[in-house]
Amino acid sequence: MNHPRLNWDIGTAYDLFISLSAIHQPSDYGLRASWAAGVRSRLSTEARETLEIANTLIRIPLHLVYELPDPKNADSLLKFFDTIPSEERLPKLFFTERTNEDYRQVLLNTHPKKKWSPTETKIIREHFRNPFNQSDPANFNLLYSCWSARKTFGDRYYTAIKLYAESFYIEEESRILPSLQRGLSHAQARAGSLPVPALLEELSLGVRLSEILNVTNLILAPSFWGAPFIFFQHLNLQTMVLLFGARPDDMALVPGDVIPESLLRGLKALADPTRLRILRYLADGPQTPTQLARILRLRAPTVIHHLMALRMAGLVQVTLSSQGDRHYATRLEGFYTTQDQLEKFVNGE
Repeated sequence: MNHPRLNWDIGTAYDLFISLSAIHQPSDYGLRASWAAGVRSRLSTEARETLEIANTLIRIPLHLVYELPDPKNADSLLKFFDTIPSEERLPKLFFTERTNEDYRQVLLNTHPKKKWSPTETKIIREHFRNPFNQSDPANFNLLYSCWSARKTFGDRYYTAIKLYAESFYIEEESRILPSLQRGLSHAQARAGSLPVPALLEELSLGVRLSEILNVTNLILAPSFWGAPFIFFQHLNLQTMVLLFGARPDDMALVPGDVIPESLLRGLKALADPTRLRILRYLADGPQTPTQLARILRLRAPTVIHHLMALRMAGLVQVTLSSQGDRHYATRLEGFYTTQDQLEKFVNGE
């Protein structure tokens, strides 16, 4: 099987969008809710509302960041938004070359004096997925409101992003950029000795992506705020951009914190009896959440919650198929990493 050709990218603007996701969903990133609320409180009420709407409706726009001119930082992003008409900002965030044309036209033709027809509503329901990969009917009215007044929303969004950058993110860029540069150099060095699937599994701390093998070009970029997750998006039929975690084990997500989140995640994951039982069953072989739910006699959403905690701690590996199936297995490297981090922290290394 032919593996995709690797290309590389770097830019702190990727992390700008991921950090916005993190401060709106802190529990998903292992972030303290009180700290995230403190960052949001630096913004005006209108800016907070606008970014909350954007976080609800818009996936992290990797395609937009990839197309920015170097150095692809907050300043590049703000200059880009400033140079395009207000009504074009929302489409730039939403659409890629792979966007369904009927869906694109319905959104572009949305007008405040004309509600969506049954046919248009059907198209929206078929193609709209929020950042949580859910087709939530509760968000359809919000989607309509934004697109029917997309010039106004474009102005509000630009103002909100600018305020977020000025009040928090521009300073954060200087902290995370050295880690991104080191992460990129490390990945490039490892690419010289590993096949693409093995490289991706190592960089993602245990994710196996069969879908990746179906593209011709794969663009890899480091992310500080995204660790230990990966984020990927098709730019077109042949090209995908993928962000891998590049936050050092001894660095905390919250500026100034002494204890790294990765150590806390590992210890918390291992302190739960249900998660220990899951790890024991996974030692016998890969399992899906449904299979584990049957064995544990728990609801599938409960099992998925525990698997997410184990995944964040790097204690399980997951294989993703092009059909969306997920198979989980024990990842022994995660145990060794947690043990090593604990030892170094206690010894003050």
